[in-house]
Amino acid sequence: MSNKLNNKVTKKRARKKADTLHTEVIKEIIEYLLAAAMLTLCVVVPLYAKDGYHKIGNAKFEAYRRIMIGSFSVLLLLAAVYLISRMITCRPHKESKRIRISVTDILVIAYLVLTGISVISGGFYEDALWGSAGWNMGFMSQLSFVLLYLFLSRFGKYYRIVFGVLCIVAAAVFCIGILHRLLIDPIGFYDGLTNEQKAQFLSTLGQATWYASFLVVLLPIGMGVFLYTEHRKWRLISGIYMLIGFCTLVTQNSDSAYFALAGMFIVFFMVSCEKREILCRFMAASTMFFAAGKVMGLLMRIKPNPELEPDFVTELMWDSGLTWGMLVICLSVTLVLYMARRYPASVICRLRWGVPGILAGLILAAVAVIYLQSHGMLPESVSGKAAEISYLNWEDEWGNGRGRIWEFACRVISQASARHRIFGVGPDCFNRYVTVNHGEEVTLLWGKKLLTNVHNEWLNILINGGLLGAASYLGIYVTAACRFLRGRARNFMLTGISAAVVSYMCYNFFCYQQVLCTPFIFILMGTGEYILREQQDFKL
Repeated sequence: MSNKLNNKVTKKRARKKADTLHTEVIKEIIEYLLAAAMLTLCVVVPLYAKDGYHKIGNAKFEAYRRIMIGSFSVLLLLAAVYLISRMITCRPHKESKRIRISVTDILVIAYLVLTGISVISGGFYEDALWGSAGWNMGFMSQLSFVLLYLFLSRFGKYYRIVFGVLCIVAAAVFCIGILHRLLIDPIGFYDGLTNEQKAQFLSTLGQATWYASFLVVLLPIGMGVFLYTEHRKWRLISGIYMLIGFCTLVTQNSDSAYFALAGMFIVFFMVSCEKREILCRFMAASTMFFAAGKVMGLLMRIKPNPELEPDFVTELMWDSGLTWGMLVICLSVTLVLYMARRYPASVICRLRWGVPGILAGLILAAVAVIYLQSHGMLPESVSGKAAEISYLNWEDEWGNGRGRIWEFACRVISQASARHRIFGVGPDCFNRYVTVNHGEEVTLLWGKKLLTNVHNEWLNILINGGLLGAASYLGIYVTAACRFLRGRARNFMLTGISAAVVSYMCYNFFCYQQVLCTPFIFILMGTGEYILREQQDFKL
């Protein structure tokens, strides 16, 4: 009798072991297929162009759309099989202990649900599905971002390979961008273009602002490796990558990129102050940045594009005595830190909180000056000097027309119904909504031009997704950045990912969601979540 009982127990254990093995096999298949899909996305989207710069944004989104539909149609089916298999093979009371859902996970899922509700709230169903033509940030795109995050956070085992390939592709794109600014065209995209058109388009990405959006997401990854890796080989490789990124950043001619750079530098600085050696590397990176500005400024003067007018900050980087002074200071501090064996903890604390505090003070002071200047409340001596700096003079054309757009967006919000304020008008439905409800004012302000978004992602999501959708969307980025920084001790990649999140948030204060930046930041956030989940000290 006991032999029969033992045989039954043995067979039951064997079946359970076989079922568990099948579950693990399914998981491995998902991990391989996901890695293949991500590698395809990371190569094709940055490099693909159907007909040069002609409708390049549409071509890239179409490539992205096909990759997403092709890969996730299979991955979702496999994920369903995997979940069912896990439910069958694992005991409920044991499995419940292994289910780990973070606050970022909750916000991602909430954002998807609220985006669906905004589609119903707005009522522009056809527009909301794929979004405005040329932008394509409708519900299906938002769904793809959520799926990228969820799959990578659970099945992102091969993220190192994906990151490696993505950075190689990014380096190639950045090198072409540098050559394009020097009017050297190795890929033939500039054939037949005027100098004015060449000033607007870069590399294989197209418009300079779209190019910069890709740059500010990928540059922090290389800088993070440079600062925190213990392997000299990877520090050298990442240092070259970082220098290429700096060289193209100071020539891409979008002031918004410098705000993103400031955001990522603050993150790295705060963390680097924990160790003298890391702070030394940070100061070396800062020296490289200012040196890149001077070298590229010289090269741009030697072989200029007569139609390229440097923006305010770009002009500072190339020619200003202020940036020469910053270069000397950074170099001097680097040498002092390199030679000093120790420095007091009190100095570290002052550095760590003093610099961000000074920067925050400068931002508040600039906002105050803008307000007082626009209301004529400054003394004439101060007002005259402020008038020489375009960014301190609020008007319709402030920030390449953002002043007019932001003021109009605020009026749209103030005049919206309670339903639209809370739940939104639908993803990428801003143009459709204002055409229907503010058509005369839009025509008066912009004529026949299409106003597809407000050139501020956070204000844009407030209109499209409503108060609830905007809160959940912003929460995704804030919680991700904070949680990644909290867990950085176990994997230095988390610092670079956190810096990329902050960089994206700063840049898109002046820009918008699109296919060259938003999918990649969700890939990074999903990967960061995967790294945290693999740690023993996973926290909500």
